[in-house]
Amino acid sequence: MGRFIPDIVEKLGGELVAEALMELQYRFPLTPTPYHDVAERLGIGVAELLDMLKTLKEKRILKRIGFYLNYRAARKRAALIAIEADKPREATRYLAGVLEVTHSYLRDHPVYNLWVVGKHEDPEKIVEAAQKAAEQYGSGRWLVLWGEKTLRLSVKYDLEKGVSRAGPLSSVAANPPKPEDIGYSMALVRALRVLPLEERPYAVIANRLGLTEEQVVAAMREMLEKGILGDPGAALDGHRLGFVYNGMVTLAPRDMEQLDMLCQWVVDNVEEATHVVKRSVTPPGSWRHLCYFMVHAVDQEKVKQVLRRLENCPYLDDYMVIKSLEDLLPGVIR
Repeated sequence: MGRFIPDIVEKLGGELVAEALMELQYRFPLTPTPYHDVAERLGIGVAELLDMLKTLKEKRILKRIGFYLNYRAARKRAALIAIEADKPREATRYLAGVLEVTHSYLRDHPVYNLWVVGKHEDPEKIVEAAQKAAEQYGSGRWLVLWGEKTLRLSVKYDLEKGVSRAGPLSSVAANPPKPEDIGYSMALVRALRVLPLEERPYAVIANRLGLTEEQVVAAMREMLEKGILGDPGAALDGHRLGFVYNGMVTLAPRDMEQLDMLCQWVVDNVEEATHVVKRSVTPPGSWRHLCYFMVHAVDQEKVKQVLRRLENCPYLDDYMVIKSLEDLLPGVIR
């Protein structure tokens, strides 16, 4: 099967660039020399690969190479905030001033047009921020959809199929230790989120933090094993790669007692789901679609093919696909 090669990738090297992006997303080496190892698989020199990656970063196709930081390891609470907003940009700026905001999208839901992911150590601050943003910049209508359990988090783009597909290390630990509890600093964790584009990236981090390369590599592996870190590899800007259809799928179970089974069914049957989250809602009872996943594709038909699989789910009552209209925080490293 041929790869889906967007025009911007074709101009930068075509098949070789596409193959490199697939390797860096789905088969990222957990070794001291990941770029050397990928270059060897591609049959090119490491300097050529690094030059390619630097160009991809300059073109804003490559956001970062590194690891996802499990926010639970920092003892934060995360929520998806939905607001009926008249001034969504102003609401986003307000929320970003009081919460750690990683996503803000305009979406085509008939009531709630602004959807923001916010994090804070104090859940009451999230509720307070949602309410104030809705009152100041909209109709006053809002929801806070708490992330009770993240079953999968892996935003990767399959350039062979033209649709998102989760990576191999996509599970998210529910109760990871704090890095400090196992002897590592948050400075080291943050450094591992964005690896330098250098031949020995862990050695660069080690030199910066006064450690050895061996210590940094061992820490990376232990924190990955314990769930502090996850989803290693390249994080790409899917929209710039041509994955322009971004759908948030919200599902309601036949019975709320089946919510866990519904979310697990999605994990087991929808590899294209880049996030799978079990949620609860504030105000209580105001939203029944409490299983959530995302799917990204080059066109709507590919998403429809994924959604047809839901017809076989025994736990599903109904679902909505809430399409993204605009990313209000483009280019943010997540």
